[in-house]
Amino acid sequence: MDELSARRLRNVLPVLVEQRNLLVAGGVSFAGHLVDLAIMQLRLTLHEISEDELSEFSNVLSVGVNRKSTD
Repeated sequence: MDELSARRLRNVLPVLVEQRNLLVAGGVSFAGHLVDLAIMQLRLTLHEISEDELSEFSNVLSVGVNRKSTD
């Protein structure tokens, strides 16, 4: 991703966060959750994290959580 595209995407983040906060404050939590997903996807794109990497990270976290709950 070129720097101009990355800068444009970074500029969208605060707008999405503000909209998410307005939705949640207005009692529309499901819509807020959908915007949270868009924010997460945008951050993954900006940091060039693939879905496979995110999945593997999630699996590692799950293993850690499962170990703590069995201790």
